[in-house]
Amino acid sequence: MMRAAALSLGLLGLACAPLSFAHADGGAVAPAPAETSGDIYGTGWGMTLALDGTGFYNDVLNTVLHGMEAPKAYKPLPYKRAKVDFKSNVGSCLYPSDNGKREKGREIEDPEAYIQAQPLIWVESHIFSRFDEPPLPSLEALEGRKVAYPNGSALPTVLEGYGAKFLPTTTETAKARMLIAGRVDHMSGSLPDNVFVFKTLGRPLPPYNPDLALIRVGVSLVCHDTPENREFVEGFNAALANLVASGDMAEVFGAAGVDLRFMPKS
Repeated sequence: MMRAAALSLGLLGLACAPLSFAHADGGAVAPAPAETSGDIYGTGWGMTLALDGTGFYNDVLNTVLHGMEAPKAYKPLPYKRAKVDFKSNVGSCLYPSDNGKREKGREIEDPEAYIQAQPLIWVESHIFSRFDEPPLPSLEALEGRKVAYPNGSALPTVLEGYGAKFLPTTTETAKARMLIAGRVDHMSGSLPDNVFVFKTLGRPLPPYNPDLALIRVGVSLVCHDTPENREFVEGFNAALANLVASGDMAEVFGAAGVDLRFMPKS
């Protein structure tokens, strides 16, 4: 019963990632002027999607873009800035994202105004516990507990009513360090993302309940539904299918040490 309830919560805005979905830039951002053509805005959040273009999520997307005849430009931006620019630019795309999580996270009211490419990375999001505690048995056990989460994500909205206190963080690493230091009882986090984070910090993955996944979903590009973007998404999906069929995408995942269960499906 609890597992079903957790899965039904849907997508948390890579609330735990990415989909997400530890994100950067916690301040208010002024909207950019509306445009009719646009780039892909990456929601930068740390080492797996860094603002300098490095990181696993950047590598996967760029692999597909390099295989296209007419790709869009890709710009990793601070998390909130990316969302603001995407909203104001009707020709743009957001990465990584998912229409379902954006709707359930109350980020949009008109999902039919957006289109989505085929999944690039399959993501599992969980609530991780401190190393000296067992995995979370149920969401009800969050009552009175402190939970680190990515600033700007929909996690507090989706998990409202469970009595947790949510502490925003600015990066993946900052969120992990809060958990390691015992400043919080739990943190939201995604796989495969946190494999990189805790490996860099010299720690194993913290305890989590694999049967209490908040999301298991394929994240990709979400674009405003325009004729130009429909054509772009069609070309993007074709390039992705070629990379999966040729084995080139498996090489990208393997080189990063990511289990192939997170890879796009053929």
